[in-house]
Amino acid sequence: MHFASGIVRPPFEAGCEFLQITSGCSHNRCKFCTFYKDAKFAISDLNEVAADLDELARSPWRHYNRIWLQGADSFVAPYDHLMAVAELIYEKLPWVTSIGAFARVTNFRNKTVSQLERLRDAGYSRLTVGVETGDDFLLKRMNKGYDAAFALEQMSKVDAAGLTWVGQFINGLGGAGYGDANALESARLYNQLRPMLIYTASLTLFQDTPLYQDVRARTFREASETERLEELQTLIGALDCPTEIRCEHVSMPVKLAGRLPHDKERLVAELEAAKAAAADGTLARYRRSIVSL
Repeated sequence: MHFASGIVRPPFEAGCEFLQITSGCSHNRCKFCTFYKDAKFAISDLNEVAADLDELARSPWRHYNRIWLQGADSFVAPYDHLMAVAELIYEKLPWVTSIGAFARVTNFRNKTVSQLERLRDAGYSRLTVGVETGDDFLLKRMNKGYDAAFALEQMSKVDAAGLTWVGQFINGLGGAGYGDANALESARLYNQLRPMLIYTASLTLFQDTPLYQDVRARTFREASETERLEELQTLIGALDCPTEIRCEHVSMPVKLAGRLPHDKERLVAELEAAKAAAADGTLARYRRSIVSL
């Protein structure tokens, strides 16, 4: 199997088999990100993809029906390439029924709604999209490469095509004192869209990121654990779109999940109760124990 980097996937995609169709990241300039630094961006040749699928087909392990495409943003591949990959998957692994991948908001720029509909019909589903925030100041500061209006335009195309997707939200991305803006602007964006799930991670900095250098230069101050809990309370309180929310990433010291709007009051109350652990330092100690994401 060809893997330029280690396996990276959301926890809820753990039951998939993995197939690389891109390596590296097409953007690779987000200030907080520590992933995909060991491989240059490239789209895998279809012959290489076919060889990997042949290897999977020879394996006796077939307890999966979904393929998770490896690469920071595999959906950056052109429409024709993605369709060819799907055809190869179903030809060589006929028990597979769906395909997932990470995507950047910019990955949909070169695809029409009709093309996205055909990709949906080809089994692509539950794409995990690194939206991170809906706040324009943060999108620019973190070098995401787009603004909220562009994110709304592109993800509205995905919704129009009926292609299901998961939106990622980074808790604490704005640093100390910026929680309300991050939460409210992100909720404003998501409320105009139809994410099947909002999956939260909490900003956890490592020394090999540009944002860590901002911390050392005292131009960025991390949000406290209490501020992060309050930010999540604000986000959940402001979300009006029917969706699921999960705070289960390893970077989240407080784990919770529910459906909105049904579980809104329960989730806010659980976050309120967690503030005691933030006050006595339990959550900060947990964050310091994280060595990788």
